[in-house]
Amino acid sequence: MLKKFGKLDNALSCTHCGFCLPVCPTYRAENKEIQSPRGRVSAILAFRNGTLTAEEMSRSLSYCLVCRACHNACPAGVRVGKLVVMARTYAAVVKPWPVRVFHGITDHAVLSRWASRLLRWYQRSRLRKVVRGGGLGVSHPVVQRLDTLIPDAQPPLAKVWVSPSGEGKPLRAALLCGCMARMFYPHVADSVISLLSRLNVSLDLVQGFGCCGAPHRESGDREAFLRQAKKVLDGFSPVAGVVDVVVCDTAVCRITVSSYARALVNDPHYGPLAAKLSEKIVDFSELVFTRWSDRDSFFIQDTTQRIAFIDHCQTRHGYGITDHSRRLLAAISGRSIELPRSDQCCGAGGALMLSHRDHSERIRADKLKAIAESGVQVVVGTNAGCLLNVAAGLKGLHSSVQVVHLGEILWKSSVDYKNGCGGDDSSKLS
Repeated sequence: MLKKFGKLDNALSCTHCGFCLPVCPTYRAENKEIQSPRGRVSAILAFRNGTLTAEEMSRSLSYCLVCRACHNACPAGVRVGKLVVMARTYAAVVKPWPVRVFHGITDHAVLSRWASRLLRWYQRSRLRKVVRGGGLGVSHPVVQRLDTLIPDAQPPLAKVWVSPSGEGKPLRAALLCGCMARMFYPHVADSVISLLSRLNVSLDLVQGFGCCGAPHRESGDREAFLRQAKKVLDGFSPVAGVVDVVVCDTAVCRITVSSYARALVNDPHYGPLAAKLSEKIVDFSELVFTRWSDRDSFFIQDTTQRIAFIDHCQTRHGYGITDHSRRLLAAISGRSIELPRSDQCCGAGGALMLSHRDHSERIRADKLKAIAESGVQVVVGTNAGCLLNVAAGLKGLHSSVQVVHLGEILWKSSVDYKNGCGGDDSSKLS
């Protein structure tokens, strides 16, 4: 029986020392052993030994944000975040209906495109004011929570570039836009396209996939995850042989796409394509940093605003990537600072901010406190879910702090954007 669960063997290395407890956001919020990495290891081992059913184990693991902060804290090398993701494949996390409906939309390119257009209308409509006032019988907590997470409408970008410019042959790249960024932050893709075009990068778009499969991977729904992975690979296939890199504008999507190679290693058709995509995928901040040679004149530095970066947890704790974004922010602001307790999670956890609202908000409260303590005026990130969650919390506090994507603030800080030089005002996205 135990042989069947060999991929959970890493849990056996846990010595129950407790070093993971202070770094775990769910344990700090709930102060319950079962909501600690050590408690989750115990649940996984109980399932492995036959004491718990898969469904019982899954319920106990459903609060985990998969932030992986415990990975660096563990002296025994136990990777609880990875163990949770693997354990959930035996019984996927049960999602409430709003989450199922939302994923049903984002999984399909056409539906998500129409939903994005509907969202643009809703942001500017009188209906939103009615919803916020609890009219038309829409005072249900789920409806109010969803409305809180929707950002306010933004004016169009004043300048968008779509043609590469610079000396020498342009770098050929494909842009993979995250579904949450496309839906809630439409300026992000245009900003990234404009920024990279001015850095002499020629961009194609990976299209037709909807969602990359991140929420399904993290909830243990392997069938849905592989379905979405294959959609992305179908979109990547036409440009696979001609692009040098694939750039992603959303942190969690970059991590998810990197996992395709292992997930599809035995697939004769998609395996080689997944390996090629995993080799070429980079976060856009990495590409901007490596292409950014004219460091003294590309950006106009603003010394009036205090800016701080919020990490995507898996990017920070799982991959150790923290430097590029901060160095880019330092180039555009003379007052870029580090938030107190910057290594702690904001509580978004993908769909967890909908499925476990109170739990998520208790975790988020400390991030909001850190933002208030720092005195920053702008909070910047690269993961749409984190930005939505933090912005909703700040909105609830009636805070004036702005929450923006790194791509947008970098493009708006560029010499070309500020001076309105040349370019093409039409978006490359439909």
